Formats: sequence, structure tokens, C-alpha cells
Amino acid sequence: MIESFLLATYLVFLLILSVYATHSYLILYYYFRRCRRKRKEGGDLVLESFPLVTVQLPVYNEKYVVARVFDSVLNLDYPKDRLEIQVLDDSDDETSFILRGLVERARGLGYNVFYYHRSERRGFKAGALREGLSFAKGEFIAIFDADFVVPRDFLKRTLPYFFTSERIGAVQARWSHLNREYSLLTEGQGLALDAHFLFEQDVKCSAGLFINFNGTCGVWRRKAIEEAGGWEDDTLTEDLDLSYRAQIKGYKILFLPDLSCPGELPIDVCGFKRQQFRWTKGGIEVARKLLGRVFSAPLPWRVKFFSFTHLTAPFAYLSLFFLSLLSFPIVQMKIKYTGGWMGDEFLLGSRGMVSFYFAFLSLFTLFVLPYPIIYILSYYRVCELEGKRREGSFRWFLIAFLLIGGFVSLSLSNTIAVLSALFGKRSEFSRTAKFSVVGKEGGIKDKKYLSPLSPLTWVEMGMGFYLLFTLMYSLVHLELGLAPFLLVYALGFLYLSFLAVMQYREVRLSLRKEVMGELT
Repeated sequence: MIESFLLATYLVFLLILSVYATHSYLILYYYFRRCRRKRKEGGDLVLESFPLVTVQLPVYNEKYVVARVFDSVLNLDYPKDRLEIQVLDDSDDETSFILRGLVERARGLGYNVFYYHRSERRGFKAGALREGLSFAKGEFIAIFDADFVVPRDFLKRTLPYFFTSERIGAVQARWSHLNREYSLLTEGQGLALDAHFLFEQDVKCSAGLFINFNGTCGVWRRKAIEEAGGWEDDTLTEDLDLSYRAQIKGYKILFLPDLSCPGELPIDVCGFKRQQFRWTKGGIEVARKLLGRVFSAPLPWRVKFFSFTHLTAPFAYLSLFFLSLLSFPIVQMKIKYTGGWMGDEFLLGSRGMVSFYFAFLSLFTLFVLPYPIIYILSYYRVCELEGKRREGSFRWFLIAFLLIGGFVSLSLSNTIAVLSALFGKRSEFSRTAKFSVVGKEGGIKDKKYLSPLSPLTWVEMGMGFYLLFTLMYSLVHLELGLAPFLLVYALGFLYLSFLAVMQYREVRLSLRKEVMGELT
């Protein structure tokens, strides 16, 4: 009875995962069929007039990077008299002092800069953007987070698209990465984000499917924001929420793969995991809020399917976590009923039924296959867009494979995020700290904003050792089917958990030396 329950449960989670694997295969189909076609609308247009643009800079405790983004906005190739800059500051540390100095300097140079400080973070980022919009004068609203650098020609390359159709609601640029090569963690993040932008965003945009504004490095038509209902703060991903509401209203969001905005990737594990928790929980919150509207809207069924898989994608984390948790009993049962790969019980009586079950489960490999393909194609596409040589291809193949383990290692914390969203538990908007790291220069020593070590880290480390034990058990019994996946999953859990502990220890030692130095 217990064995039947475990086998059925394992199958259910595999079937859930198959939905998102189907999504990825269809994305690959659209990539080869449509994505290579050159976009026509607005590509060769030149901005003939200069509409009034409001640039919004939402900031919360970003003292290490705020000057960088502010200076890049001042460097925009756009007439000063047609540019309004809003600094929306929710900071409660020295960031506010830095910003006031930057604003005064910019005003002295003739820029129209408005500084707005809130003592209470009502609605968090969505609340700041909403309040800023209430007194903004621009017809178009450009938004940049503090950890990005704005290209000088950004407005001249995005605004022409709005004049091709009144139904263009937003234009989103691609993110590139200032510190991709800092560590294996940042290289993995960079590759995953490249896949998101060049497959999820670019391919779906070309195919006429719903995409989303990514919260930064984009321009909105003000009218689209207002008609969609404005910025709402009842989810942790206000950008995804507004994007879907605008597209349900009939607006289109364009993605420009050849326009990139360099941004800084999180370098500390705990901060990175908090970011992923927020994105995961916010996605499920938006799914609860808007999927009903999506299915009731007069949209093609393919749009509804991809919207469903997009908004509910975090369920893949839940499936991966429980599949990992069930790995040892499943391996035990496979050995018991089939004798491993060397067994001779295939298709004999009840054992034959179980053998057939495990043969069917071998399809799991097909569920994983599209992801490394997408990651490698993303790497090649980035090299093409940025004019780089394809170097170290084997290394990137290895990173693409290990990235699957990286996603599995997030499955515990992100499963908690999914369940928290499903039960309607509200969470504070927790921003991801950045430390002005470019390339391999910089680090977390002697820096503020570091996230505390989560107690979940020890549970995740335990999961890593559990999967490692399951792998050894499989190898001893010559059960090799799940061995590659168990290896990657174990490495993912162990790498992130040990790195988190090491970073925490490094910071503690640095602080201890600082205190001892002050005492002496």
C-alpha cells in the first residue's frame, strides 16, 4: 500500500513536470520556426520628435550602486528639456544623503530632477512607482533599478517602436551582466537569465504570445499603465502583474534582444535565494489573481496555454523538490522489483507491471533534455548579439548541465514560496543587495546589506548528502538510470549550501577583525 502510494505520488509530480517540459519544447519549436526572422516594426525608424519622457529611479538602500545608475541616466542622449527624472527614494540609511547630493549636482547642470523620499514603504516598489506616476508629466515612463547602467542611446532606440502602433504598451530591453565571470554562481545566473530573455521573451514576443516587463530597463506608454489599472501592490511581482493586465486589455509588449542594459548579478547566496523566493512567490500570486481573467478573455488557446505555463512555472520547483525527496525509496523499489539494470524480472507478473512503470519513468530524461539545449543556444545567441567569440564551449556545456542542479537546489525554499502564495500569506518586498561588483573586482567583505544565513541552509545541505547517499546506493546496486540526475542534484544542493556557509563565515571573520582593530 505504501509502495503504491509512493509510486503514484512520484508519477504525479513527473506529470506536473511534463507540462513545463512541453512548454520548453514548444519554445524551441517557435525558436527554430520564427525567432530567426528579422523583426520589421520600428527596426529602421529614427526618432523624429522628442516626446516628454519621465525616468523613474526607485531606490531602497543602494548606497554602493546608486551613483552609477544616476550618472548613466544623466548621460542619456536626449534633450534635457524633454526629460524628467524622478528619484523615488525609500531608503533609511546613508543612500538618501548620497542621492540628495547627486540631485543637487544634476539640477546645477540644468536637469529637471525631482527627489521624493518616503518615510514609510507603503506598497514597496509598486507604491513608489504609483506615487511617482501621480505627478509625472511624461507621456512615456522609463524605469531603471539602481543596479543597472543605462545605455546612452536607450531612449532613441526604444521610443520609435511606440509610434508604429497605439497598442504598443511597453518596450523591454535585454539584461546583460556586469559581473558574470565573478563566480560559478554568477555565471549560472547569467546563463539562466540569457535563456529567459532570448527564449522566453524574444521567442514568445515574435510568436505573438504574452511576455512581461521585467521591472527595469524598459519604457511604458503611460496610457497603457493607466488603462490597465496602474501599479498594484498585492503581489511581490508588480511588474508581471501589470504586464498581464495590460496585455489582457489589448496592449502589446515588445522585447528588443539587440538592446542590452548591463546589470549586476547577486554574489551572495542568501541574497540570491531571497530574490528567487520573491520571484517565485510573486509568480504564483499573479497566477491566483489573473489566470481567471486570462482564460475568460477572448484570446487564442495557445496564448492561454503559454500564459498558464508562464505564471504557474514555480510549480516545477515543488515537483523537483518532492521528486528529490522520493528518490531513495524509488531507487529501492526499482532495485527490489527489477533487480537494477542487470535484473531478469522484466515483465513477469506483478513485477512486470512495476518494471513497465519504471520503463515509463525513463521518459524523465526527455523532460530534462530541452533545458541544456536552451542554455547552450542562449550562450551562442549572446555571443552573436555582443560580437564575442564562442570560447570554452565544453565549459559552458558543463555549466548548462550543472544549472539544472542549481535549480533543484532552490526547490526547497521555492516550494515554501509556492505554498506561502497558495495559502495567501503576505510577505514583505525584500530587495536584493548589490555591491558595485564589476567583473571579478569587489566582494562582500566589509559591506552592509548582507542577508543573514537562513536556517534552511542546513536542511539543504542535508538534502545534498541525502542525494549523495542515494547516488552511492544506486551505484553499488548497478542502478544507473537516475545516477546522472542524482549527481547533479546533490552537487547543486551541496554547492549552494556550502557557499552560503563559507560566505557567512567570511563576513563574520571580517567583522570580528574590524571590532578587534577598533578595540586595540
